[in-house]
Amino acid sequence: MKRLAHLHYFLFLATLCVALASRVDAATPKFTVTGIKIIAPDGSQTNAVAGAPFFVQVDYNYANPVCTDYTIQRVVNGWTNISAPVTYGCGYTGNTSWILNAGEWLMYKAGTYSISVTVDPGNAVTADSNTTKTMTTNIVVGGTIIPQWALVGVEFGRTNLGPGTDVIVGTLDDAFDYLDPLYTGTDSLGRPRLIAASQNSLGVDGSPTNDVHSTACLGIVVARGRNNGDITGLAPDARFISSEFLNRANLFSLTEPNILDALNFVLTNGAEVINMPWSEWYGSITDSETGEAPLTDLMADYLMYASNIFCVAYDNELTNPTIPTAPGAARNVITVGGLDTDLQRVWVGDNSGPTLDGRCKPDILGGFATNCTTPSSDWRQGFPVAYGYEGNSFAGPFVTGAAVQMIGYAKQHGLNRDHRLLKAILMNSGVKALDVDGAPWNNSPPAPLDYQQGTGILNLPRVYAMYSAGQQKGVAAVPGYDFTTVYGTNAPGAFLLGASNGVVSYLLGSPATATADLDVTLAWDRHTYWTDVNGDGQIDAGDTFYVDTNSDAQSILNLVLFRNGQQVAQSISAIDTIQYLHLTNLTTGAYQLNVERLAVPTAGPSEPYGLAWISSVPWTNIPPSVTLLGASLAAGNMATLQFQLATGQAGNFALQSASSLTAPIVWTAPATVAWTQTGPNTFQASVPIQPGAPQFFRIVAQPR
Repeated sequence: MKRLAHLHYFLFLATLCVALASRVDAATPKFTVTGIKIIAPDGSQTNAVAGAPFFVQVDYNYANPVCTDYTIQRVVNGWTNISAPVTYGCGYTGNTSWILNAGEWLMYKAGTYSISVTVDPGNAVTADSNTTKTMTTNIVVGGTIIPQWALVGVEFGRTNLGPGTDVIVGTLDDAFDYLDPLYTGTDSLGRPRLIAASQNSLGVDGSPTNDVHSTACLGIVVARGRNNGDITGLAPDARFISSEFLNRANLFSLTEPNILDALNFVLTNGAEVINMPWSEWYGSITDSETGEAPLTDLMADYLMYASNIFCVAYDNELTNPTIPTAPGAARNVITVGGLDTDLQRVWVGDNSGPTLDGRCKPDILGGFATNCTTPSSDWRQGFPVAYGYEGNSFAGPFVTGAAVQMIGYAKQHGLNRDHRLLKAILMNSGVKALDVDGAPWNNSPPAPLDYQQGTGILNLPRVYAMYSAGQQKGVAAVPGYDFTTVYGTNAPGAFLLGASNGVVSYLLGSPATATADLDVTLAWDRHTYWTDVNGDGQIDAGDTFYVDTNSDAQSILNLVLFRNGQQVAQSISAIDTIQYLHLTNLTTGAYQLNVERLAVPTAGPSEPYGLAWISSVPWTNIPPSVTLLGASLAAGNMATLQFQLATGQAGNFALQSASSLTAPIVWTAPATVAWTQTGPNTFQASVPIQPGAPQFFRIVAQPR
């Protein structure tokens, strides 16, 4: 994380009027504020725009100045800044005029906001009766909201998914200044927002030092503006835990805990989402870059797999190495990259994929990674917002906050909130960007994600569209999602579809327009385990994490899309725990989506997965029709009929028989029918018949 330089104050001497020479008596000092102006960082006068930093210029006259210290106070939308004591005017006589700029401020959203200025608020030079020393005005802030927030649809998510009510988010980082009014108070259920903090208290009034990074990062998630127009995070009703283990400020007075002891504090206090905005590993750099470092790759994977704690890792910006490292190289976590200020290209500082072992990372882009806007640790000086931060540390919290919104929504509506499902939906929301060099998003069947973008830029309206559609099984609407378990394996050459034999099928219908797009994301875990070295039943210093490839190998799941029984796309990475399809220009037809589990020695009998799909156009059902392919009679008077689903999609099939085709025909369902699926769109039905009597059969496709 880097901070770009900025100034808080600068002074201009505008004009100087000397008193008449005949004046010899001591006149009373007087301040008169003559103007309040909005100034851009380049010094020019401007109009305030949401998300753009500005300074507040005070123009004032100081008549009959003395050499007593005084201050200048600005109250911008309820936040008070008081300058250091000054003696501007000392040594002059008569009336003097001064211009003083202070800042920077930044408004979260468009609107009309109050600015009040007072020269000498402490009455060191003049009394309250000097009413001209105060001026109040309103400024009209244009635009909409901070571009970072608008990019991913923060306010849409907060309105529709919710503000994170009843969700606990933890941060492992430096210290978090929870005394800032943006984080104090209770949630909507009357509980303190701060659950617990394990951090230093060496700052002002018991607040921490070493607090700039975490306050900015977690603040993007949980900030709750106290005034209209204040910066507000994705989940302002969430509760939070802070655990300090990084001495980013390099303070000799700090002794930081082991990362596992810090993690234990977060776990003990009930974190459901953990923000991990750092690269940290112990031991081999090769293990870190391949996702095999016990600390912190496997640690993070274990939290997801074994505890269903949603971990957000980051595509860092190290100069060496320049590829993803722990925990961003881990498999089960969601890893976030960032964008440049044009909102179109991946940030040039990203440590993008592939990982050293060839996997796709990052998984998704979260927002700006340069010139970022965040809550500020300078709030005591009246500056609640900071501008100019640099790094993916300030892109990733948008994904953290989105996960918090989703868990809150799931709790409210009784939905599945497994981490694999959340990961699939979040990733599937991605809107395509450009790579660092301007190249368009790109992938291939064995490399399902773009190595720089993942699936693209987080989009909360798309997240909501999928999550609010509800869980879909078999016969599925678009958009939608499923969380289920696939059993067995899809043996080569076998097309026996069903959750118990290695293939789970979803009938998606047909686009209602001439052409359509479709995005599908499949997510599962690599099984990861914990060794409790000291046997105390809790994760703490000295413990380690591992995978067991000899007896519990990573499953391989493939994603295959068919149209009218013919394969049109597939995602078949043999090393990732993600498969992804991004398709455009799909024509009408009956689409079937298959999740296929391949045979992997020692991978176990089953694998849970999350699956999500979405299109920007409506999809519908077309009437199903079948074509008879053949019929045969076997020993024991067993008739077998082979048929194909020719068009549309069927929820089921019915076999009916009649003894005559003379009107009126009476069709009845045989008592015993054996059904088998023989291919992606072909089936057969076997039924016993009575010898010596004519029988006629038909297959009826039942609509979805």
